[in-house]
Amino acid sequence: MSIKRILVPLPDSDDHTAEIDMALCAAKALGAYVEALFISPPRPAIRGGVNVSEITHSGRATATVGPINLYAEERDKIARDARERFARACAAINIPMLSANDEPGTPLTASWRESEALYVEMGSYAEIAVQRAAAFDLLIAASAAVTESLKDAAEQSLLQTRRPVLLAPARLQNNLTDSVMIAWDESPECWHAVSAAIPFLELAKAAQIVSVDRDVSCRKASQAEVLAYLRSHGISANAQVVAPGLRSVGDTLLAAAEEHNASLLVTGAYSHSRLREMLLGGVTRHILKNASARPVLLAR
Repeated sequence: MSIKRILVPLPDSDDHTAEIDMALCAAKALGAYVEALFISPPRPAIRGGVNVSEITHSGRATATVGPINLYAEERDKIARDARERFARACAAINIPMLSANDEPGTPLTASWRESEALYVEMGSYAEIAVQRAAAFDLLIAASAAVTESLKDAAEQSLLQTRRPVLLAPARLQNNLTDSVMIAWDESPECWHAVSAAIPFLELAKAAQIVSVDRDVSCRKASQAEVLAYLRSHGISANAQVVAPGLRSVGDTLLAAAEEHNASLLVTGAYSHSRLREMLLGGVTRHILKNASARPVLLAR
């Protein structure tokens, strides 16, 4: 698959430097269009469930209007400041910002879009992001170590739209395509992740396939299959099997990524049932919570 449209949701309560840097870095590498989706909190309700927009249209004025107007002004200021930071980040790496009248989706350009959450809970932010993600090839989010709201958006995008998700680290330390590591377990989700990662793998200087298993011979045949698949795309890679020892599979994969100095980790998501993942945790949830050191590409 090609990646030509990238979405980066920006709930207004968080600092988004990591996600913006990741989105623009990916766009620059792939020649893709980026949309920043800024999600504001809902307007505050007042007595009787009447909100500020209803007051404005009905002409009623109460002592509540002053504080609500101040809140609205502050919210607008936060959105303007966020847009300016995004525009500066685009300018710093020569990605043009489209105006409101320009046609969206032009390669290697960026645009700004604003939306309003329907309710205060983080689930509302995730719903908006996931609905919009259906029209894009890739969603940028942050690991839970950075922000809970974007972890929710990442999980729901994987589960509902099946769009790949690129998790931004706390700080981008290497070029995204220096070295790519594939966490290989031969599941359908892992094959989907490899397919989604082809645009990055084609640009990578090195690629490594790592499986976690106590039985080395158990993974060799499937590793040979994925090596052949990559070769058909003009991509060469090395493969190895790592025993977990006393560590979990998730910790073993993250340790291997550190050992190989991987600039991007590729893995499948939710290969077990959703109920089992919720009850027992699982490798995907572990990586979502702990992968703050390097970018992680997840697909399902």
